[in-house]
Amino acid sequence: MKKKKAFALCLSMLLLLCSACGGGSSANMAAGDTTASSGAAMEYGNSGGSGMDMELYAPSAPQESQSAAAAAEEDGGSSVYQNSGAKLIRRAELSIQTTVFDQAVQSLQDLVEQCGGYFERSSVYGGSYRDVNAQRSGEYVVRIPAEKYQAFLSATGDLGYVTQLTESSEDVGEQYYDTESRLKTQRTKQERLLELLEKAETMEDIISLENALSEVEYQIEQYTSTLNRYDALIGFSTFNIYLNEVSKVTEEVGETASLGSRMAAGFRSSLEGLVTGSQQLLIWVSYNFIALAVLAAAVAVGGTVGYRRWKRVRKAKEQPRDRE
Repeated sequence: MKKKKAFALCLSMLLLLCSACGGGSSANMAAGDTTASSGAAMEYGNSGGSGMDMELYAPSAPQESQSAAAAAEEDGGSSVYQNSGAKLIRRAELSIQTTVFDQAVQSLQDLVEQCGGYFERSSVYGGSYRDVNAQRSGEYVVRIPAEKYQAFLSATGDLGYVTQLTESSEDVGEQYYDTESRLKTQRTKQERLLELLEKAETMEDIISLENALSEVEYQIEQYTSTLNRYDALIGFSTFNIYLNEVSKVTEEVGETASLGSRMAAGFRSSLEGLVTGSQQLLIWVSYNFIALAVLAAAVAVGGTVGYRRWKRVRKAKEQPRDRE
């Protein structure tokens, strides 16, 4: 009876720990697990049990973090610890102008392949089969291995004229190690529950242990999925690239340039706009020549008929006056 009573007590304490672990913070979880498990071990030992280990402990800090902290102490708290223990998610966004769109796209594909990356998303807009002068634009989401981040970023300048560049990084080390610690704790609980399940004697105990195992396995899946997502974002940097086709690369005069330089740039821009507009008009006329010719003929015929009718009406009004 004592053995069954101790077993039931240990089982209830373990279930209580499993339910408390899911909703608490990482610090409260570790403290609660240590205290409750120690109490369960003491109760089990005092009740005359067989000595089965009931301790559910919170895992210590990751080995990588511990070694990095030791190195930081030797170096007097330098940035070595921050760099080695950081879990960085790096992103960059670029807008690029090019006069040779197809060549730039092919160069981008070659560059991604050389760096060992891949395209997560690719879209091309604009362009026309009939209008060879139609401008196109492409949007690309590229994933590049983290160690090739700087090499890829430097090489993007060869694709065209970079008009905008934005970089960002996020250190998710705290969340990563916290999730890793929670996962280790859940796996420890899973092992303990399996040990208890092997020694369970009543159907009630078996059902309770299986329910607890299902909850623990669900938590393990959630934490594992979170870690896998972090690993994917950390291992591969994300680049959002906007490639725009232009007839001429835009290189605006800076605000610090002289007044004469800025005015000259303005006149050149106006002249280029006039030339471009005239060319676009001529191209539009060439594509719609037949429709314009038919419209012009219709206007001419309508004008001629209307003029003759107006002459007859006017002549009819003048004849009565001549008779008088």
